[in-house]
Amino acid sequence: MTVVLRHHEKLELNLVEYTGSVSLAELKAVAAFMAHHPNLLQRDGLNLILPNADFSTIPLPELDRLFEYYTTLFAPLNLQIMRRAAWVCQSQFAQTHIRRWLAGDMRKGMSSNVRQFGTLAEAGDWLLLNDAEFALVQRGEGFTDIARFTASGLAR
Repeated sequence: MTVVLRHHEKLELNLVEYTGSVSLAELKAVAAFMAHHPNLLQRDGLNLILPNADFSTIPLPELDRLFEYYTTLFAPLNLQIMRRAAWVCQSQFAQTHIRRWLAGDMRKGMSSNVRQFGTLAEAGDWLLLNDAEFALVQRGEGFTDIARFTASGLAR
């Protein structure tokens, strides 16, 4: 499994974890899943790129096209408030792709305030998680697995 999507109902927070060799097909599968579950697009997000995650097989122009696709997913939502998406990248093999993704205009195109952080604690502070809520995130407690995306496709 290389991409896992989890959700915490009480915190109204999506947690997406990336590990191993992440392919363009997996990222497209995540986008297709989100297209069919737009309610998940309205939640704050914590994206955790684990130390062994590697995005190097994904051409940057393809990543740009995927970014544009996401803007079309957000367009009809008319979000009244800016959602927040925190990114914590623990992998040197993913940093170039994360920087590229975060360079796009997410405020306008996705009604999202997006930032990258060096630690999970910094991301938790920015997401306004109190100590008890952050402890839940650290332990993965209360999160429901929504979908897992692997090289062979979507697995629930």
